[in-house]
Amino acid sequence: MMIYPRQIIYGYSFYRQLKNIFFKKKNNSINFINNFFKLNNKYNINFVFKARIGLFHILSFLFKNNKKKNKIILSSFTVFDMINMILLSGFEPIFIDHYKNSSQIDIEQLKKKIEESNNQVGAVLLTHYNVNNSEISEISNICKQNEIILIEDCAISIGSKFDNDYVGKFGDYSIFSFGFYKFINVLSGGMVFSKNKDFYNFVIEKERNWKTVKIYNLYKLIIKSFFVRLMSSKFFFNLIFPLIKFSYKNNINFIKKFMINDPKPHRKESFPKEYKFRLSQSQISDIIFQFKNLKHQRELRENNYTTYSKNIKNKKVNFFHNNQNLLNENAYLNFPIIVEDKNKFINYMMQNKIDISPHFYRSVNQLSFLSKYSDGTKQIENSISNLVTLPTYSGIDKKYILKIIETINRY
Repeated sequence: MMIYPRQIIYGYSFYRQLKNIFFKKKNNSINFINNFFKLNNKYNINFVFKARIGLFHILSFLFKNNKKKNKIILSSFTVFDMINMILLSGFEPIFIDHYKNSSQIDIEQLKKKIEESNNQVGAVLLTHYNVNNSEISEISNICKQNEIILIEDCAISIGSKFDNDYVGKFGDYSIFSFGFYKFINVLSGGMVFSKNKDFYNFVIEKERNWKTVKIYNLYKLIIKSFFVRLMSSKFFFNLIFPLIKFSYKNNINFIKKFMINDPKPHRKESFPKEYKFRLSQSQISDIIFQFKNLKHQRELRENNYTTYSKNIKNKKVNFFHNNQNLLNENAYLNFPIIVEDKNKFINYMMQNKIDISPHFYRSVNQLSFLSKYSDGTKQIENSISNLVTLPTYSGIDKKYILKIIETINRY
């Protein structure tokens, strides 16, 4: 049986980008997004070069209007560079814990942090990962009661629905990602929904002197995209898998690190020059093109996710979700599980010719430059320490998923 890679890159096509550049088509992207999400023109839409830039703009705007409410509550289970954007905007993070073995943040701790803040909390950032029904409605109500801005992070949940409506429509602001490993991929891109016209104009003015990204500005990501596609193709991946397996068995770190998407965390002292770009029209056209296949891809991932959920029976394995509370239409980026010994488990799976990986998120409050914000997030830290992910992407063969399940149940 063929071995499938732990993850793939979605959507991006260099050929399609060139076609969009040389054969420009008029497309009303704002109308398309309005219709897709059924926004009814109640939201303003800004395209940005990265989703994290969208967060930076939101918090800079809020800080400009009210410097006293400069705290933001969020899970420490996030991308470290999001914290850089928070600090650069003038805000300070307040990290919050999760329930045990759960992607859902602790609601009681959220209430407590708000009470202790002396009215300094200006925003709550809710990162949707295995989105939970009660999580959205409860947090939304808490924010409204306390006059706190709710920002939805939909970077890895685009296409998910709650109460028959898309996530991204329950907060005051929401951010979406069209980056390298996302469901819609133009190598680097993002989008912001807002209910505030002043914010929309703030972003336009803020980016007025930023250059529109050209295809040569993305050359490193284009090369990386070509390389990843090549190495994750069935032929090449099965050719190199013995080397990957050998590296795990013998703890050869430089090969293991090469296989993990985990950039070195560091504090940014100023807003990066390489972030000061606007999305090109060819990228926006490509985003609209990829939206048309989003629903079908999500349905295929859901089928794979459900297969794991119903058939993994090993009591040594915990699911990183609550089946009862998952949305009916989730994005299903992957199937996360918690095991007793992450390294031992991954090595076992590798020796059985199955490629899996540790989760790419970390508990960012464990990073040295964030130590002064670290407090009371033991549950999520414990979960992440042994969190691994199983592939759900649409191109994976059902027989291979059943093999993964059988191997896990023997563990």
